[in-house]
Amino acid sequence: MSVFMEREDDGIILKAPLVTTSRAREIPGARHDSKARVWRYPLSWSVCVMARGVFGDDLEVGPLLIAWAQEERVKRIEPALAAREAKE
Repeated sequence: MSVFMEREDDGIILKAPLVTTSRAREIPGARHDSKARVWRYPLSWSVCVMARGVFGDDLEVGPLLIAWAQEERVKRIEPALAAREAKE
């Protein structure tokens, strides 16, 4: 089974077979676009983390979302983790 996730404008789209509907709904912010036949989510780190947790190795991530996630990790995630560790 192939599940594909990519950045689109200021959001994330997920293309997945119909049998994965209940799993796609587990990710916060899920909204089904029946016309485009995709799931739509807000562009956020937590959506990416949840999608990997829900779909595991079945999840393929597109290049636009990979680029965004790499930048997000460097600019926001790593500094936040470093600040949290500095307080402990």
